[in-house]
Amino acid sequence: MQGAEEHEAVRRVVVDYLEGMIWNDEAKLRRAFHPGALQVGHFGATYEFFPLEEFIAWVKGEETTPPGTPYVAELLSIEVTGTVAVAKLTDTCFGTDFTDWLVMVKDRPDAAGRWQIVTKAYHVHAGRGLPPG
Repeated sequence: MQGAEEHEAVRRVVVDYLEGMIWNDEAKLRRAFHPGALQVGHFGATYEFFPLEEFIAWVKGEETTPPGTPYVAELLSIEVTGTVAVAKLTDTCFGTDFTDWLVMVKDRPDAAGRWQIVTKAYHVHAGRGLPPG
């Protein structure tokens, strides 16, 4: 796949990530993330550097919305270079406004390859996750 097809494949991973997190859909989160992925950022007073399993456990403990509920998110950009991609998006969930950077790597360099998030880094703009300061 090249060009628009790669961007569409990355966009689908972003949708799985958003719907997995906002609707508490573990299957979508596991499809979007590599098993060794990390989540990094500041939420409240906590500097998070979580492996995927901790992130999924955290999502399970949060109040989420039912599947199919509309949500607020905007995919701002996708950049693809070979087998590496970065998606930048804004979203609102858990009473918090975020900017997320999702770094993805394709597991194979050919058309059969699958994009997965290897690192999610985020910044809180407003809401309950706003760091003190």
